[in-house]
Amino acid sequence: MGIDVLQEAVRTLESGQPAALVTVIASGGMTPAKPGFKMVVRPDGKTTGTVGGGALEAQAVQAALAAIRSRASTRLCFAEECGGLAQLGMVCGGEIELFVDYMSPGPEVWVFGAGHVGLAVGELAAFAGFRVTLVDDRPEYADEKRAPWAHSVMACDFVEAASKAPGGADSYVVIVTRGHAWDAQVLYEILRLERRPYYVGMMGSKPKVNSCFEGLRAKGVSDEALAAVHAPIGLAIGGDSPREIAVSVVAELVAARNGRDPKCLQGGAGYGGTSNA
Repeated sequence: MGIDVLQEAVRTLESGQPAALVTVIASGGMTPAKPGFKMVVRPDGKTTGTVGGGALEAQAVQAALAAIRSRASTRLCFAEECGGLAQLGMVCGGEIELFVDYMSPGPEVWVFGAGHVGLAVGELAAFAGFRVTLVDDRPEYADEKRAPWAHSVMACDFVEAASKAPGGADSYVVIVTRGHAWDAQVLYEILRLERRPYYVGMMGSKPKVNSCFEGLRAKGVSDEALAAVHAPIGLAIGGDSPREIAVSVVAELVAARNGRDPKCLQGGAGYGGTSNA
């Protein structure tokens, strides 16, 4: 049973979807679940394996789906002093502790802007091992044929997409739209998310970034939130072509993924002379 469960978890992750692995880590009394029992839960609620069945398993599935949504692992404990499994209406009684392990398919970057810079950034990010979601409000730009390497392509309003961006340790956002007005709108929505991405970067010259930040402060965005934004985005390697900018940006993404804090363009002029349209 354990091998089947783990194989299904691997298949789910390889398909680009997250999963949750539920494991019985302690049990007592008459419960049929024993330590080591495992169950993998996919985002659609389908399961492989078991942690004992009945109301307990239904509760475990809901906890697993919540872990997938929040991208965070958790524990479930039904101890005797709290009523144990009887509180779930299970006649067998007993007590049990479960660990719900959120499993990520890997780091994901949302690239806002599918112009020549956004396209170059997305392609190189995919090559570097990121799952890429490419977003543009122009259907002719947000076209899967232009980005066969993308995990997902979204043709929709930038603000609407930004409000749906994932947060947490495996989430990255790169803002390279065709204009600074759109950049500011996307950044504002990202910073309003209840759970922010691990990395947020925005392209622009230093003066334009400062102007954008002033506008966001006027809307109530804190200095602390703005200080976490990588803007101007990228490493100071020189070069203004789309592919050179992509190397600069993706190098910073990889450094962030590896827990490094490289000297970036925030101390320099930034990329402002190249349009992403």
